Amino acid sequence: MFSIKFRFIIIHLLILFLFSNCDTKKKIDDNLQMQFACYSLAICTNDRGTKFGMVGDSWTDLVFGVNAIETLRVQLEKYHNYQIKGATLGGTTLSGAYQRGAHIQTIDEAGPSIKYVLVSLGGNDLQFTPSAYVNNFSAEKQSRFLTISGLIKDMITSGNAYKLNKWGGDPLIWIFHGYDYPNPDNANGSTSCRDTLKAAGFTDTQVDVDMKTLLDDYNSLLYNLVFQIENFRYINLRSTLGTSVSEKQYMFDCIHPNSIGFRLLGNRYVLSLEAYTRNER
Repeated sequence: MFSIKFRFIIIHLLILFLFSNCDTKKKIDDNLQMQFACYSLAICTNDRGTKFGMVGDSWTDLVFGVNAIETLRVQLEKYHNYQIKGATLGGTTLSGAYQRGAHIQTIDEAGPSIKYVLVSLGGNDLQFTPSAYVNNFSAEKQSRFLTISGLIKDMITSGNAYKLNKWGGDPLIWIFHGYDYPNPDNANGSTSCRDTLKAAGFTDTQVDVDMKTLLDDYNSLLYNLVFQIENFRYINLRSTLGTSVSEKQYMFDCIHPNSIGFRLLGNRYVLSLEAYTRNER
């Protein structure tokens, strides 16, 4: 995960450098900064007024607001005509988003019309320090799940309280999706690749079995929250890109789909989203 993020930071800096001797440098720099602030931090200069907010990780913004890979957010905006205000940034954890108030910022920028918050978080909270799972898988998984469940409840409670206090109306509908299966043998490196996990102490069997179990159980956690939290919705995306392992042709690296993969995921996501929102845009 960090290696990919580092590469994109370098790419972003190179883009700025390539334009450093052009008369248009200031305009380009300003546009890039505005795009990053609005797309990744929900700090926008244009008018408020959208029904959909989004808080997300690299499944919603892999390259700092630059659509080099058409992530889930791009699929919704570009191909399904959704207007979204959001704080989406690769590498974001659920804990980090909550602590910096990304959900509050999103609600504020979306304005009084907001009705739904789309959330793509939790994957990075599960992946960091993979060595902690070695010889302690069940206990470590349970510990992280408890933390994630608490953060989700706190995010929804504080977000709805802020929305009702600022804009009035009804509480928001919070729509979380689970992730599709990774492909640990894909060429590009990331936290959940086989080589990385084996270096952390996993066996090949643990890479194949434990990582699938972790993702399945995370989806189960989200599904069960539907019955515990009012206005919580869950979208299952598993087996969109492959039965139990996502096919390489749809993957950018071990955990991130490429644009084709995200197109398939987006189409499936929208089927559930339209059902939850009665086709609102």
